[in-house]
Amino acid sequence: MDTASRCDPHFPNPRLSFWLSALVLTMTWSSSVTESAAPIQLRGEVGGKVTFRCPVAKQRTHIFLYLQRGDIFVNGYHVKNISRPPWENTRVDDDKTTIHMYNLDMSHSGDYRCVIRYSDSATQVVETTIHLAVTATYSKPALTVQCSDENRHFSCQVTCASHGGYPGTEVMWNVSGSQMWKVVNSSEMSNPNTMLVSSSSTTYINCSNGGPMSLSCFLGNITSDTIRVCERGKPKDPSDYTNPYVILAICAVVVVSVLAVLLLWWKHKEGQTRSEDIPLREVEPLNENKEGIDAS
Repeated sequence: MDTASRCDPHFPNPRLSFWLSALVLTMTWSSSVTESAAPIQLRGEVGGKVTFRCPVAKQRTHIFLYLQRGDIFVNGYHVKNISRPPWENTRVDDDKTTIHMYNLDMSHSGDYRCVIRYSDSATQVVETTIHLAVTATYSKPALTVQCSDENRHFSCQVTCASHGGYPGTEVMWNVSGSQMWKVVNSSEMSNPNTMLVSSSSTTYINCSNGGPMSLSCFLGNITSDTIRVCERGKPKDPSDYTNPYVILAICAVVVVSVLAVLLLWWKHKEGQTRSEDIPLREVEPLNENKEGIDAS
């Protein structure tokens, strides 16, 4: 009978039954030990702070509450003392369910776990995943302009640059005017230490097709000042670029002023020369005694 039982395909193998039972028990035990809640999304900015609020059931008493990153202990509460040191930039609130994190930097981005055990369940642990996304605000975009008028071909290059942001964001342009323009270069460079990004873009403008052009750039909701380019004889800012017509006008004024000064000096010199050429006539002094004798 034993032999027939072992050969019967419908009769369960004792060893196989043992391992299947163990597997079922293991799966059942695992599901009862850990209960996972829906992930929570959390956002913070570099240099700022965030608050981790672990979802604790108010009607139940928890034995411990840990905030972890992977297997690394961040901070938490236990009815007994906790031997593991917390992160220096964290603090547990008085309610023993809230953990504050300060002085954020890019390295704090990632997934965290709230691990909770209640007093009415000796084995069950409730876990909640909290994803922290740390961002950084870009500086206000700055515009620099370089224009040239070589071979009667007037053109400008405008560069927009912004620094210290995260995540990487492409510079966008807002342009109004009839000139032909195109983006000739764009870049995003990340600092290996801070992970912060510097973003820039350069556009080329052909100013030969019309009048002035207005433009600005932006990253997300941060916009630069609006400037005007392709204005002949009237540059927006002398420090940005030099207009050749302004230089010609200044030179003309200087030449006219010098000629006027020379003309006045020449007239003054000519007047002095004429006064020196006129002969002086001698006047005989009046003899009062002689006039008196003749009168008598």
